[in-house]
Amino acid sequence: MTDRLPRARLETERLILDVPTEDDIPDVLEACLDAATQLWVPLPSPYTRESAEFFVRSYCPHGVASGDFHVWALRPRTGGRMLGVVEVRRDEGPGSGTVGCWSGPWGRGHGYMREGLLAVTRHALDPAGLGFDRLRWVYVPGNDPSRRLAEAAGFGFGESTDRAVTLHGETLAARVGTLRRDDVGG
Repeated sequence: MTDRLPRARLETERLILDVPTEDDIPDVLEACLDAATQLWVPLPSPYTRESAEFFVRSYCPHGVASGDFHVWALRPRTGGRMLGVVEVRRDEGPGSGTVGCWSGPWGRGHGYMREGLLAVTRHALDPAGLGFDRLRWVYVPGNDPSRRLAEAAGFGFGESTDRAVTLHGETLAARVGTLRRDDVGG
């Protein structure tokens, strides 16, 4: 695994995945103001235009510069607005990363996030990509779409452990699933 997470553009049948840009700020703002996103994603409150600008202009570039995490924006190959993001972040285990995502309501229900997540996890586990050995997915019980998405991408919760997470100032028990390089034939 490399010491730094390199910037990578990924493509799927329907999507282009790359870093969020200035043009994505209105979509980031709208997606992060959505009630479902706010319910399950730890976001600043209130979420403002300045929050979206910080995400695009500072947070995402810092991840690439530091080598600690990478955020991909999902966009239709045919053009149009940003659909959501997928993030891979190094975590405490050697060769291990944690994956998270959110999508705007306009991008839900079409399989875009599953398609983007598959591309990112395969790239993250590929020795020629990010080179992780294992990825983790953390979800709070009750967020069934998150669990179903993770399972569709191959994350297993059979040996799942619980983990305490803080969401909106409350400590909650979350479930942790795992996807290993061997699980995807890497």
